[in-house]
Amino acid sequence: MAQTASLRPKARILQLLGDELIGSARLAVFELVKNAYDADATEVVVTLENLGKTDARIVVQDDGLGMSAAIIENVWLVPANDHRRRQRERGDRSPLGRLPLGEKGLGRFAVHKLGERIELVTRQAGSKEVKVVLDWAELLSHDFLDEIRVEVIEREPELFVGDAHGTRVEITRLREAWPRGAVRDLHRSLTSIADPTAGPSDFNVVLDVPGAEYLIDDLPDPRRILELAMWDFSFVFDGHEIRWDYTFRPYSGIKVAPAHKSGAEPLLRARDRGRVVGGLDLIEGVGPVSGSFHVFDRDRESWSYMQQRQLVGDYLKNNGGVRVYRDGVRVYNYGEPDDDWLGLDLRRVNTPTRRVSRNQILGRVTLELASSILLREKTNREGFVENEALENLKEVILSAFAIFERLRAPHKDAVRQALTGAKQPVARSIDTPAEQLRGALVEHKLSHLLPVLDEITREYDQLREIMLTAGNAGLQLSLIFHELERGVRGLFEAIRRRESLEDIEQRSRYLKDLLEGFATILKKEPAKPQSLAKIAREAMFLNQLRLRSHKVAVDFPLGKEEQPDVTVRASLGLAIGGVSNAIDNAIYWTRVRWPDEPDAGPLQRRLWVGASDDFPEGPALIVADNGPGFRDPPDDLIRPFLTRRPGGMGLGLYYANLAMELSGGKLIFPQPGDLDLPDYIDGAVVAFVFQGAK
Repeated sequence: MAQTASLRPKARILQLLGDELIGSARLAVFELVKNAYDADATEVVVTLENLGKTDARIVVQDDGLGMSAAIIENVWLVPANDHRRRQRERGDRSPLGRLPLGEKGLGRFAVHKLGERIELVTRQAGSKEVKVVLDWAELLSHDFLDEIRVEVIEREPELFVGDAHGTRVEITRLREAWPRGAVRDLHRSLTSIADPTAGPSDFNVVLDVPGAEYLIDDLPDPRRILELAMWDFSFVFDGHEIRWDYTFRPYSGIKVAPAHKSGAEPLLRARDRGRVVGGLDLIEGVGPVSGSFHVFDRDRESWSYMQQRQLVGDYLKNNGGVRVYRDGVRVYNYGEPDDDWLGLDLRRVNTPTRRVSRNQILGRVTLELASSILLREKTNREGFVENEALENLKEVILSAFAIFERLRAPHKDAVRQALTGAKQPVARSIDTPAEQLRGALVEHKLSHLLPVLDEITREYDQLREIMLTAGNAGLQLSLIFHELERGVRGLFEAIRRRESLEDIEQRSRYLKDLLEGFATILKKEPAKPQSLAKIAREAMFLNQLRLRSHKVAVDFPLGKEEQPDVTVRASLGLAIGGVSNAIDNAIYWTRVRWPDEPDAGPLQRRLWVGASDDFPEGPALIVADNGPGFRDPPDDLIRPFLTRRPGGMGLGLYYANLAMELSGGKLIFPQPGDLDLPDYIDGAVVAFVFQGAK
């Protein structure tokens, strides 16, 4: 015999909502302030009274719209009531033009994280005052939620008298002691609830600690700290391009000229999902993204010039990172000391001199609440739900970072050089300084030290060769894995579809040859006579599937025997790796200039790989394309860690140049018109100039 039963939540579920869903007491206060924002308050005063005593209390009072008894009964006392979410989806704005931040109907239970007794007094304009008291000792004396009865008292105004209206929440029998550090953390949270540079001008939050003002009096004004940054960078991405503004202001006393630039460029994607140019799909459900980075130089030499460096250093320690604001109001926990949501610190581990870590930046990202509907806040109020929209947001921000770090690099080098005399290293051989030292030793009759110099030179060359081989292999790993994955998947599909044995054997041979080609790159071998055509063929083979997949038309006269082969002196693995990197760059940048767009007509990506005898230093292998071309000086192209490619390490051309020097050759970046190239080549040209074989 079947029967029905009702779900009967235990009374303690309300306590669990407060304890488990809100991560900290500080976030609980923040939730109450957000509720005041949704109620159209223009000022919220948070008061901590009698801290450390048995009668300690927290009071949050606002001048918002207030609530009626009906709203208290049907909304405030109803867990998970979603009227705010429905209001936002309808686009219903408050009298002050605000969309509600709340969406789950759980934020009001934050009060239970703070204390055992809660007294709510509220009043709508021209109405009676309403009072509600929740005492956990009494509430938990009941077993089940449906047994609880809460008294809602309507009375003549006693607190909000005259024309006053708003809401006051008083929490007593506090659960936490609120020591000095917790109070200061709360102050930092409340002062950051509104964007300090573009937050709502009609919303002000004040923290009052009567009798203990000294706990927060020395905390700095965030706007003053921002003014001390060495670099300011702001950006806007609307789905078409990133518009940016960059300012460099060296600390007072550093003799480097300030600079300012503005510009716009396409957003280049770090994640390769078939397109490399960001478009409107990146902001679907996210909306326009804007932001700013205020960045400090904390290198020891420059930091000594910072005014109030102890104060600024402490502020960066507690507030450094990138925060997120929607309609000017902060989304937690982004930008907190334990939250590296963009992976900035990890990026800097790999390239410490070129990347920005959280303790160097005060960043903000601004979103529109109405447009960012796919960015949903977690129930525990610690960031957005992990989904595709959040990944797209991160990609936009990291692409803006890539632009900023590229603009910052020469000014950071200038500061370093001005203070220490040291320049950012460029890939150069030790031969010239070694010869200068050799001459000085002979001149000063110290020839007995020449064998030591010879040993140093040999050790340097050996170390450089080891580093090049390892670095070159690392750069090729992702390419090889990508090609192997494609190849294995293609072989599996061919077998599943029962293609011809000849096709299956051909796919298998390709995978075998691919592994052998990678083994060639890994081999450590000295420079010796090599076929220029073989170097080119092997590099083309490693990129074969990607060239086909991304529809890059290839003109390969050297490989098709339309040009005579040349014997050059080279380390085969290093040469193949360098040329392969140039081809990989060409694939990426031709896709930037000629993106996959619906109804764009036939794709026009072109690559030319051939030989040239136009260089007096020796025969050259040319890799040229019709992408956007180089926009940086040749010396910058071969500097380590300088890249315009989001997610790129900036090491490809650096290693390629070192490899050429190791073989006695050089890397040159001529203009398309300098060589006899097809007319369609108007982008980047890389010339691998080798020594002829002897």
